[in-house]
Amino acid sequence: MEVIVYSIKNCKFCKEQKEFLAEKGIEFEERDIHENEEYFQEFKELGGDGTPFTIKKENGIIVSKIMGFNQEKLLDELINNVKSKKGTQRTERL
Repeated sequence: MEVIVYSIKNCKFCKEQKEFLAEKGIEFEERDIHENEEYFQEFKELGGDGTPFTIKKENGIIVSKIMGFNQEKLLDELINNVKSKKGTQRTERL
């Protein structure tokens, strides 16, 4: 599983989400959309409309997108699904 968090530096919810993921032991790659034009373009192409915007990939395929800092959805998608391997959602390649 690969987790990517699109964020910006001065985003309170981005900071809280990164702390939350770290506390839960979830490894992730942070992509600052203000610091890197390529990351900003990815963010827009994936449907990003605000930060934090989190995607989960399995075998290089996007299986989940989470808009905003939503603890319940993050737990369900990133922790509970890892344990139970429940069904997948719409998939696409990045």
